[in-house]
Amino acid sequence: MSRVNVLYEQAFKAAEDGHAAELGNDAALAIQHFEQAVQLFTRLASVESLSKRTLLHEHIQDFQQRIQDLRSGNDVPAIPHAEVCSRPRPESTTDDDGRLPDALTADPRWLYATRLEQEAASTEAMRNVALPVVMDAYMRAADEFMEVRRPPRAKSALNVLDQMLRDKSVPDDACQCIRRKVERLIDRITTLKNQDHELEMEDLMMEADLLLHVDYASTRMDRILSCTSLRHVEVKRKVPDATSLPHQQRAVPHDPGHVAASDVAPQAKYTAEEVDVLRRSSVINGRLFQPWIASDEKFDTTEAFTDPDGLLSMSSKQLEKLAKWVRPSEYGTAPPRMVSQISPYVVVQDVVTDCSFVASLCITAAYEMRFHKQLITNIIFPQDPNGAPIVNPGGKYVVKLWANGVPRRVVVDDYLPLGHSGSLLCSCTTESNELWVSIIEKAYLKVNGGYDFPGSNSGIDVFALTGWIPETISFADPGGGDTSADMVWQRLMSAHNFGDCLITIATGDLPKAVAKQVGLVPSHAYAVLNVVETTSTRLLLVKNPWNRKRWRGPYGMDDVDRWTPDLDRELGLDDGDASRRRRRHTRDDGLFWIDFASVQTYFSALFLNWNPDLFRYRFTMHKHWPVDGGPDNDTYNLGYNPQYALTFPTLDRKTKPFSVWILLSRHVTAVEAPTTVQPFLALHVYKQQSRVYYPNNAFARGTYSNNPHALTCVDVELTADGPTTFILVASQYEKLAPVDYTISVFSTEGPFELTTAPEPPPHRIHVMDAWTTDTAGGSPKYERLHTMASRFGVILDRHATFVNNPQYQLVIDDASIERMLLTLEAPPAVELAINLRLVRGDGQRVGSVSKKSVRAQSGEYRPGFCYMEVEAVEAGTYTIVASTFEPHRTGSFSLTVAATSAAFQLFFRLRQRGAASSTINVSLYPCTSTGQLHDPHCNPTTAFVTSAKGSYTNSACGVRTPATQFPRGFYLAIPSTFDPHHGDFDLYGYSDAPVVATRLR
Repeated sequence: MSRVNVLYEQAFKAAEDGHAAELGNDAALAIQHFEQAVQLFTRLASVESLSKRTLLHEHIQDFQQRIQDLRSGNDVPAIPHAEVCSRPRPESTTDDDGRLPDALTADPRWLYATRLEQEAASTEAMRNVALPVVMDAYMRAADEFMEVRRPPRAKSALNVLDQMLRDKSVPDDACQCIRRKVERLIDRITTLKNQDHELEMEDLMMEADLLLHVDYASTRMDRILSCTSLRHVEVKRKVPDATSLPHQQRAVPHDPGHVAASDVAPQAKYTAEEVDVLRRSSVINGRLFQPWIASDEKFDTTEAFTDPDGLLSMSSKQLEKLAKWVRPSEYGTAPPRMVSQISPYVVVQDVVTDCSFVASLCITAAYEMRFHKQLITNIIFPQDPNGAPIVNPGGKYVVKLWANGVPRRVVVDDYLPLGHSGSLLCSCTTESNELWVSIIEKAYLKVNGGYDFPGSNSGIDVFALTGWIPETISFADPGGGDTSADMVWQRLMSAHNFGDCLITIATGDLPKAVAKQVGLVPSHAYAVLNVVETTSTRLLLVKNPWNRKRWRGPYGMDDVDRWTPDLDRELGLDDGDASRRRRRHTRDDGLFWIDFASVQTYFSALFLNWNPDLFRYRFTMHKHWPVDGGPDNDTYNLGYNPQYALTFPTLDRKTKPFSVWILLSRHVTAVEAPTTVQPFLALHVYKQQSRVYYPNNAFARGTYSNNPHALTCVDVELTADGPTTFILVASQYEKLAPVDYTISVFSTEGPFELTTAPEPPPHRIHVMDAWTTDTAGGSPKYERLHTMASRFGVILDRHATFVNNPQYQLVIDDASIERMLLTLEAPPAVELAINLRLVRGDGQRVGSVSKKSVRAQSGEYRPGFCYMEVEAVEAGTYTIVASTFEPHRTGSFSLTVAATSAAFQLFFRLRQRGAASSTINVSLYPCTSTGQLHDPHCNPTTAFVTSAKGSYTNSACGVRTPATQFPRGFYLAIPSTFDPHHGDFDLYGYSDAPVVATRLR
């Protein structure tokens, strides 16, 4: 069962319990159940399709109305307080010493949390229940226990336990009881998680024995790539793993001197193309970064390690401030520590222009602090037996970062740049000699070229740190539907509350005067630490990575009119200490509240990174896109682009709409400065089974961006008679260079198959030709007005020049051909409207067409490109006509005829030379090497091969001989007229083997 299905079960269970409590006149318990249902349905709505999302919002509104009625006492009989207190308590509600504090005795939330704990224990005792399901149940119980003493209007506080312990209105014995309960549950969850890891590792080893045949004699890179393949997999883990895609797991008993291994499910080895792609992409900015696998490399704690790749580069301004490079033991007053406390509030950016990366560190640290799940600290090695990063006295560290399609190993030493002022010139924390920020930043900047990093965006950076799916929402493009303000806000609320999404925002190129007035930094990234909707407004808690310079607009800390005691209490920030409140309002630590309307006004983009565990099914492949395949611009023709067929073969057609996300990630192997010309990529989705040629009528159209990650989201609803296949098309605005890329598909339903889209038929003939002033005849329906020397003056002449168009004879041998593809392409710069027709007949030149005579056509005249696919083409002779809409529009073109069988021939047509053409014939005779005929009295009727069976004809299209098997030797080709006549002629020859032709004088 997927995590989404589990959430649905929990949501409906909460709704049913709420109805039961309501019928039992237990308003308090009913409210709790309905609130839980609202939270779960809101969470589900953030990832569901639009139609299902609308239905979920209707449920949510219904429950919210019920909650409001229950709280106001509408039609709900009051329940005496004594009755609530007299409820029997399960034995598990007591504290460790057997006595439950009085403050918890009558608390219905404590009773509800206890019931969840009992249900989790019962679930664990059952057979055939997956451990992730049990862990989810215990985690739910722990969350509810943490809610017991939470202030009613502070549901978005980042650290509930610390806030609870500071609240003097809560008795100490109750606080300690709750803390012990939560710690006990967390310990149990940790134990179960370790068991789950061991079971998954056994499965991994079994699959590896069956499916992986690693050639240990091959190179290390080949071994790495063959061991880390990510393929189509149903995600069985129900509890989100912070390092998903791929999942993180220990493969061997823990050794702090070893790097932990990846638990990527080895469903299949990489293809040869994928190995080449990942090998090329492993060299980034001139340094090798291998894919992440189990390593036998030890961390030497006795010998100081120096990175053989050398010191990272710095800009000229940074070098002016640099005093020296130092190890942690050489500066500061405290001994080095890896992590003193994981918190976004202690992270500080310095002179490095990596505000987006530091904002990403802040938001991942906030996730760890809030949900007590490792997300950022588990990417640093070495680690202790509990998976926490530790200081290596030798100074060597390995950091796991996602880059170019896979997680990779980044090795760094602990040398850090120190300024003349005695402060570090890199990002750090406010805690003395705390290393985790500086080490992770150094690893990231090593991949990205050095401390002179030109900058990025936080969506890219969070993906590099976590592998979470990046999505960008631009405020400059208001759009509609899912990008409307209300829909975006609801997604932010639900995703943030449940930890499914990491949120950052960025300003654009704000005018300096405006930026100074409102307290923002132009082209700067900020971390969003909280999302709250109060009774009066929508607010975000935002952190500037500089640790200073905060918002001065509405709801800023200096806004005394809007920042009222009521708002303080509603946000859970009223500590009752007036002096502390005044200090909070005067101290600028870069932390501020801002209303959502101001975010939309002053910020340019919203970056969301989604937990991939929201999707049950995933598939990833790595591909190469050469620059020489097709035109530079695909405005008219997508046929040359990489295309993939996404098929849901076994999905029940009655399934409700579900979500499919496709992530196209361009591999970057060199620093991309803002001035660098970068490829603009997008991914489009078409609802069809065959290859896509015309860019029109996309089911979902991606947005072109130079961001390395392009995300396209679609809502899929399968019908009884509708297709189950979609074609994914990668597109570049202008092709500049070869591109290596990774395409990943995520679906909430499945299973699905992702394969290369059907290629054009393999047997092809390619012709280069041109429309000239004589051969650009135009459309058969084009009306041309011309003047004649006649008493009628102006004459309307239809079809007068269509016969002049380039025409070709297509001969299909004895059997029919299953499928043929004919394409016609003109240079985009010419902007010709063009068309193709396949006409039945004897292969002669066509002067007009009718519905009966046309076997197939490309449709309306289109600019630059047209095509037609013909099924079951019968044996016979046809004429292909390539025309422009207007006559006399000149330009070159290419014609390609492709078929599933080689049983066809294509012949150039002799150009029309007017109705007065002579009757002609062409024949071939055996001859000597000097061109002497063996029979000087021969004529076409005695030739080895001849046109029209030896007759002379005056066809406007010329004549040709039939296809014939020629023995090796010499032949004399003689074109002739029936009557003596002088004139020019064109002679074409076709052969499936090399032929040498010489004109005799």
